[in-house]
Amino acid sequence: MYKPIIIKASGEKVQFSSDKLRHSLHRSGANDETINEIISEVQSQIFEGITTKKIYQIAFGLLKKSSKPFAAKYKLKQAIMELGPSGYPFEKYIGEILKYQGFKVKVGEI
Repeated sequence: MYKPIIIKASGEKVQFSSDKLRHSLHRSGANDETINEIISEVQSQIFEGITTKKIYQIAFGLLKKSSKPFAAKYKLKQAIMELGPSGYPFEKYIGEILKYQGFKVKVGEI
C-alpha cells in the first residue's frame, strides 16, 4: 500500500502512519468505528508533502462532527503547544489556577 511522505512540524519528512493517527484518536476516547471512519477519510485526503498540521486539522474536524468532548480532548496537546513552545506559559497558567484554589505555588523552578 502506498504511504505518502508527510512533513512534520520539525520539517522532518516521514511516511504517513495510520497507526500513529489511530493511537492519537484512541487516546481522545473515540471508539474503533469512529477511528476507522476518520482514518479512512484522512487517507482519502492526504497527498505527498502534506503537513502533520493539516492532517491534524482534517482529523480534528471529523472528530468534532462525531463527538465534541472527544474532539476537545484530542485538541488538548495542540492547545498547550499554542501557549508557547517553552511550556513556561502553560506552567504559569496552571500555577495561577492552583493559587486560586488555595495552593502555594512556585513556577520556573526545578
